[in-house]
Amino acid sequence: MSNGEENGADAPAEEQPEEEESPEPAPRTTVERVGPHECVIRIEADADYLRDRYREELASLQTEAKLPGFRRGRAPVGLVERRMGRTLRSDLIASVVAEAYDDAVEEQGLTVVAETDAPDLEDFTWEPGQPAEFEFKCEVLPEVAPEEKDYKGLEVDAPALEATDELLQTELDRFAQQFATWEEVTGPGIDWDDYVEAEVSVPEADWSETIGFYPRAETIGPFAAEGIKAALTGAEVGDEIELEAEAIEDQVSGREQLAGLAGQKVKLHLALRQATRRRVPDVDEELAGKLGLSSVDEIRDMVRERLEKALAQRKDEVVREMLVSRVLENVPCEMPPSLVERAAQEDQVRALVRLLRMGVPRQEAERAAAERAEQTREAVERRLKATYLLRKIAEIERVVVTESEVDSQIRAFASRQGWREERARSYMEERGMVRAFRDDMRESKTLDLLVENAQVNEVSPEEFARRHGGEREPEAAEGDPGQEQ
Repeated sequence: MSNGEENGADAPAEEQPEEEESPEPAPRTTVERVGPHECVIRIEADADYLRDRYREELASLQTEAKLPGFRRGRAPVGLVERRMGRTLRSDLIASVVAEAYDDAVEEQGLTVVAETDAPDLEDFTWEPGQPAEFEFKCEVLPEVAPEEKDYKGLEVDAPALEATDELLQTELDRFAQQFATWEEVTGPGIDWDDYVEAEVSVPEADWSETIGFYPRAETIGPFAAEGIKAALTGAEVGDEIELEAEAIEDQVSGREQLAGLAGQKVKLHLALRQATRRRVPDVDEELAGKLGLSSVDEIRDMVRERLEKALAQRKDEVVREMLVSRVLENVPCEMPPSLVERAAQEDQVRALVRLLRMGVPRQEAERAAAERAEQTREAVERRLKATYLLRKIAEIERVVVTESEVDSQIRAFASRQGWREERARSYMEERGMVRAFRDDMRESKTLDLLVENAQVNEVSPEEFARRHGGEREPEAAEGDPGQEQ
């Protein structure tokens, strides 16, 4: 034996050429776009790859398995396979498919919003020595690539909004409504906008119930009463009146005595118990004194300042809306139907909740929400398109939101709530709001970019309305007596 051999590890070993390992035949994935927002993801795993993965998983499982009569890791591999092979094979297929699917989505930059057709992996049967193929049909966000000319240098109109005397008076009236009170109505002449409580009965059904309602809603509990205005003319608390109404089908079903009257005309008997009316104070010296101001002029100056800020903000909003409309015109894109439908349903539920919180009667709120369903869907689809395109523009222009900017917004939020910054941050993180904050800020900065590069032409409100259509004023909300306005 040579000296080198005697020294063992001290002697340099003769280098042997390493055998090149052939790469594992990993699953093959293909992605085929079959529409603006549809694609097919195909996954193919050959028998050798799956068999090798299965053997590795089985060997790993054997070292951990503890079967009756054997110490952990000592059970024969054949026994382990007989006891646990079915679960192992199912888990293996699920793991291979998930890895290949995620890799395909990442490599192709897809944003999958729904799987319209997917294989049932739980019922999929696979045995070692067999290949496996899978196909997923998905809805994805569309491929769009806005060019600079699509969003920079755009020419848009904006209304030249001024704080006219007429607008100022409207705002003064709205300001006064904040201090409105509810007073009991005495004497005849219950008004269309009063809040009325009455003992309502249907003699033919032997049913009665105390119900509060606004006459203008033309509904009284589960009844539609279009003739209520005429019936209350000249009436006062303590009177009893009768009117014809219709039992609303989905409202009376929950009342046993009325269930058989659904959709029918009935005679309602109303015993008027109470009526209250909203009293809005005048903008005068008395109101100024209550607010700690020295004169009505101070109220007018304060309201004018608020009005001017609101008009400037409204003009900015209009410019942004017009720019978004131009971008949508320049870069057509279709949103996945399932995404639009899901978002529209969520919006409709939120609208219904808002109406109910405002004190709108349930049946009226449900009817209004249903009537606006299609408008809601169109608005939601537009918003989704706008958000998506603005995100694409932000990527092109490298619009970023720094951590310090997010921190600044969180501090501002904390200040408005009267919280410490740590509490505000914890509140937002628990609800997943930090990312939403960042996305909203990024969208706002992208719109700032569009505004900076736009040509804005101010025109009179009348000319703006003629060119682009009038704008609907928001409806005022009414509540029950004592409800916070």
